[in-house]
Amino acid sequence: MTASTLSHRDVEFLKAVADGRVELTASSEPHVYVDGLSCCDQFGARLLIHAGLVRRVPGNGSRIPAKLTDAGRDAIR
Repeated sequence: MTASTLSHRDVEFLKAVADGRVELTASSEPHVYVDGLSCCDQFGARLLIHAGLVRRVPGNGSRIPAKLTDAGRDAIR
């Protein structure tokens, strides 16, 4: 996935991750929460995670903060 193939929704999701507003569950197919609410596009968010643009911060708990990878930061520049 490259910056040119990202939708406006993808970019906004990545910006929310960059702002520290996104949390993930620890499962292999994580549930995604934005501003404490379930993300309306779980499938799209998971595509960005599996594409390596977003990762979980190591830790414990039911919801773990999401962080941009270097590729994710490059995608929204």
